[in-house]
Amino acid sequence: MSKPKSFFKALTETGPLIALGTALAILVSIAGPASAQFFNFPGFGGFGGPPQRAAPQPHRGGGWFGGDFFAPFQQQQQQQQQQAPRQDFSRAPAPAKRDTIPEKNVLVIGDAMADWLAYGLEDAYTEQPDMGVIRKHKTTSGLIKYQPRGEPSDWAVAAKGILETEKPDVIVVMLGLNDRVAIREAAPDKSDKASDKDKKNDKGARAKPQGKPGDAKPEDKPAADTDLPQDDADNADAPSAAAPERTARNPNGLYEFRDDNWVELYSKKIEELTNVLKAKGVPVLWVGLPAIRGPKGTADMLFLDSLYREGAGKAGITYVDVWDGFVDEAGRFLQKGPDFEGQIRQLRSADGVYFTKPGARKLAHYVEREITRLLAGRSGPIALPSEPATPDTSAEPGKPAPRPLAGPIVPLVAASISTDQLLGGPGSRPAAVDALAAKTMVKGEPLTAPAGRADDYAWPRREVGREQAKGDTPMAATPPRRRCSSQCIGRSRCGRRDCAAQARAEEAAGTATAAAARAGNAVIP
Repeated sequence: MSKPKSFFKALTETGPLIALGTALAILVSIAGPASAQFFNFPGFGGFGGPPQRAAPQPHRGGGWFGGDFFAPFQQQQQQQQQQAPRQDFSRAPAPAKRDTIPEKNVLVIGDAMADWLAYGLEDAYTEQPDMGVIRKHKTTSGLIKYQPRGEPSDWAVAAKGILETEKPDVIVVMLGLNDRVAIREAAPDKSDKASDKDKKNDKGARAKPQGKPGDAKPEDKPAADTDLPQDDADNADAPSAAAPERTARNPNGLYEFRDDNWVELYSKKIEELTNVLKAKGVPVLWVGLPAIRGPKGTADMLFLDSLYREGAGKAGITYVDVWDGFVDEAGRFLQKGPDFEGQIRQLRSADGVYFTKPGARKLAHYVEREITRLLAGRSGPIALPSEPATPDTSAEPGKPAPRPLAGPIVPLVAASISTDQLLGGPGSRPAAVDALAAKTMVKGEPLTAPAGRADDYAWPRREVGREQAKGDTPMAATPPRRRCSSQCIGRSRCGRRDCAAQARAEEAAGTATAAAARAGNAVIP
């Protein structure tokens, strides 16, 4: 029996040594570049080569042996992010080209919010070729500053230039997102200061006495100014009413957002813009701002909306409130919610400020119905067809004239009152109401139930079909019965059916009377 070889002798043989050396060479050739890449060992795979000094890198943490194992993957992700274009939600899609020229145009001015509103109105008027939308917006503009440099400097001046070239039927304004900044009050003009100084000097000269104090006499009191009315002359010496107090002016004229002076200056800018738009003589709508993401942004939008609502009320224009359409029941910002058809959609963009297509369509829904109402109230006079001036040759003398080709045209959507009147107020025409509907729906009186119905509570009971209406002449249901002539021998022997039937009825009545008399009852025939 052969003795087994020892482990040392087996390893010293030629075959195992060759296999072991080959495996080590393959392992080193693979592990060398990998270790140099992942473990930051520059000279590991050089096998005695000169060590290379690695460039210092910021410590990212989480690597093996002081290196960063995920560095290649992070670099690849950063490259992909740099290559991907950043989406700008402040710009709505461009308007689609229309084949027909609209009869009526809606001019939309404002900032990026107005751009999305115009996009929603264009989608709403897709099936109405007679309605068009004109976009005149400035994405980063506001009432405080229209653009950083150049002219025009504010929206009031810009609106004048726009209205000189455009002829809209309705004007819609939506802006204010970029107005949450400080506002600078314009410095007073030097000429104004000089005129104020001259007025003060003239006032002091008039107040200075011309003679000695003792020389004044009671009858020397200066007479009232004859150029003033009597009431003003009597009150010339009275102190004027005190002007409303205002916060002290900042030396540099700069006021922060929400300050009292800021509110006063901003309200003046709202008034300037509304006056410019109203001068065009068409309906003007001011659309409020919706909520944006974050409690501070939502509070700022509410604050600005209160100023817009107040300014629209003073100017007599329509204010469109869209707040409830983009908040939940608790009044918080709503990213996803029901669209104008009630379907749950993504309403706002990823930045929490602007809109998606369903959100823009919902925003336009609030404005669209107000535009429809205002345009219906401003409908022009209806042109009625007139008879031809030349006489009709086909008309025959002595006969009525032929009927006209068309009758009068009555508008079904025209309002009977103007936009500044209340329904049912003084000066409005009463609406034509059916008498029966007014009796039941307005006065609340019940209708008279027909005879014999379950809710007919009249007493004595009325028989169905026998009670005649009041004022109607009773009509005989059957022709009158003919009497027998004097030549009739006897009703029982008469050949007529009427006489025979009458005879049988009288005989039956007499039999019943006789039976009742025998029973002791008094019967009145």
